Amino acid sequence: MKNLKRIILSAAFASLASLAFSLETGGLVSNDSTFKNRKKDGDLKLLQKNGVNLWLRTPVSEDGQSYFATEGEFRTEYDFNIADSDKKLTLAGDLALFKLVIKRELDAGDFQLSAGRFFNSDLSGLVYTQNGDGAKFELNSSRFKVAAFGAYTGLLNAKNITIIEDALDSSDLPDLSEKKKLYVLTNKYLVGAVTFTLPNIFARQTVAVEGFGTMTLESKKYNRFYGTIALNGPIVSPVFYNVSSTLGFSKYDTNKMTKGHLTRGSIIAYPSFKSMSISLNGLYASGGTDTDKTFTAFQGFTSGTADQLLAEPEYSGIATFGLAATIKPLPNLLCDANADFVFDTQAGDKNDEFKNKGFQYSAGLTFQVVSDVQIGASFGQFVGTKDYEEQNKTQLKIKAAIAF
Repeated sequence: MKNLKRIILSAAFASLASLAFSLETGGLVSNDSTFKNRKKDGDLKLLQKNGVNLWLRTPVSEDGQSYFATEGEFRTEYDFNIADSDKKLTLAGDLALFKLVIKRELDAGDFQLSAGRFFNSDLSGLVYTQNGDGAKFELNSSRFKVAAFGAYTGLLNAKNITIIEDALDSSDLPDLSEKKKLYVLTNKYLVGAVTFTLPNIFARQTVAVEGFGTMTLESKKYNRFYGTIALNGPIVSPVFYNVSSTLGFSKYDTNKMTKGHLTRGSIIAYPSFKSMSISLNGLYASGGTDTDKTFTAFQGFTSGTADQLLAEPEYSGIATFGLAATIKPLPNLLCDANADFVFDTQAGDKNDEFKNKGFQYSAGLTFQVVSDVQIGASFGQFVGTKDYEEQNKTQLKIKAAIAF
């Protein structure tokens, strides 16, 4: 019996030692210096962000496809635009990743189970783009792909993730007044999604559909559901397209249910020159407040800036149309640029008019100095029409990162 115990303990020790030797660790030190105006014709004021990320990853299977990974982060922000010196500095800490992945090969594909805290995105890439504490199951084959996802948001840090709440009720928002408090719990939601994809269904075209729902666990109910269909594939090589359309339903407390829609699309060409890409892009998010109409303002879940206006609006009541391009003139240098016309889809007294807001553009470059050092810079502006010139914005950003 003693010999058996020794054998078991020796095997366990050998297994742990093997995992220890295969443990990967690393980190990232980042700098983000953003100069921007906070009012029309205002001076460019600095918003300084610095961060430190530490991560580790270790396999839990012999082939390395199953693994455990975790990452912690600490960030400081110093806003020179704030007059009160006690409120200039913001601190935030987070567990950005804590994930166990189990992957198994099947005769006609594979399945993967992810559990813990990890990032996930909805099919549109604009409604839900954030971390969550939960699980995701994926089944992949050459004929179809199925994914099911569920998560809880109430343990996330509201300093790093902003969930869109009802615009008319500020009591729903987390209290972020204590700038030096590292962790503030965000609102409690259950989120879930099921995605079904048919890859290469015909002529190398891929079709996907998704149902995505969120249910609040707060006293005031704000529940949302989204149905999305997406298509992508080649038009004629090397030109491809990608389009998705989302129908969203939302109901806040005892208010009437509202419906909105979000559609985005792009046509992308990849000329065989310096890893270049050129794309024609468009986006439309419904607007309006009249609940008697078929569609009102689209409401997403994760907060995201839709354009370069001072107000930094969400993807609601807005449309954009423009061009974007990237090129690598050198193997370690990436240049990018884009320009868009921006439109208001909820202008006028009745919030139902379509009106030109103005023009926005940005350009940037990213230089990989060595394998572990990267620097970059970008410049952008929004130039509004007469009715929107109060939203004019200029922004210069300088970034640097060192990995170790």
